[in-house]
Amino acid sequence: MRLFTALVPPTAVLDHLEQALDHVIPPREGQRNPRLPRSSWHITLAFFGQVPAGYIPQLSDDFYAAAARHTPFRLELTGAGTFGGRQAWIGVGGETDELSGLVKDVTGLWHYGEADEPAPPASAHRPHLTFSRLAARADLTNPLRALSVYRGPTWSVTRATLFESRLGQGPGGRSLYVPLAEAPLAAPLV
Repeated sequence: MRLFTALVPPTAVLDHLEQALDHVIPPREGQRNPRLPRSSWHITLAFFGQVPAGYIPQLSDDFYAAAARHTPFRLELTGAGTFGGRQAWIGVGGETDELSGLVKDVTGLWHYGEADEPAPPASAHRPHLTFSRLAARADLTNPLRALSVYRGPTWSVTRATLFESRLGQGPGGRSLYVPLAEAPLAAPLV
């Protein structure tokens, strides 16, 4: 099973982002929309790749324990850009040091690849929400320029999710993300 962990912003935050995207990249009737379906919007914490099904119970337990070491923190979606002109993203602002700590703890939960191959460093993580994988073909230059000043509402991160990624089983032949476990962060905000 292909697994990853992520944060899913609350409905109100995704509504706000969707309205902003509707203004600069309107849905296209009868054409392939360059935007990913809203059901796939998330902020990746760690990608584990293929994990044998027998390891999922232990990985889930470790994921709960890692999340429990963190208290809730506040984030917001802000700014926009691309990775190599291919994937368009909305950035993440707010209490990003707390986010980085969570990323570091979650990244180390599953060993990547061969026994002597280290996990990718958490420091290489750039928090973002990908909203298009067709940026180069769709010419999103002007929309990205408009979204560079985007700032969404702040929300409190209170849980993280372990997902299975089922390639080709989602809308339009894209990946389908199936939540397997939701891990709460430890203590409520004061």
